[in-house]
Amino acid sequence: MNGAEVQPAETYIPDETDFQIMQSLQRDGRESFSDLAKKLGVAVSTVSKRYMNLVEKGVLKIIGRVDPNKVGFNSYAAIFVQVESVEGVPRVARKIAELPEVSFLAMRTGEYDLEVNVMCRDNNHLLDLMNNTLHRIEGVRKTETVMYLKVYKWGQPELSLIRK
Repeated sequence: MNGAEVQPAETYIPDETDFQIMQSLQRDGRESFSDLAKKLGVAVSTVSKRYMNLVEKGVLKIIGRVDPNKVGFNSYAAIFVQVESVEGVPRVARKIAELPEVSFLAMRTGEYDLEVNVMCRDNNHLLDLMNNTLHRIEGVRKTETVMYLKVYKWGQPELSLIRK
């Protein structure tokens, strides 16, 4: 899978050690296995094996998170997409997921079938994406775009929320 379509995953229930490893790496993805092992009071080999297991199961992926504002992405939008037929939604979603500007894509309820969040250099880039790319995907019936004027937080959910 190339990341173009999110597949339903089996629910993974981490034990306490896995949970602590994930939580620590969520704060600092570069933390060493030896530092983690000291912090958790386990062997380095335990951390290494647990890490590899989490990666192999697709539960954990370490990435470099870039601040979009600091590298030139200054135009953000949510684009709601109506697809011509229910059967066409997966195909249209796969095409949209391939676009490099897309940071989030989900099927939704309501008048529109898909919600697409995009990051563009500026409004001209967004306009070009809309007119010359998105609207030319076969099966796209109509769109509605909502601009984000200021983003106050980029992130992911805090893992401790699943423990409540």
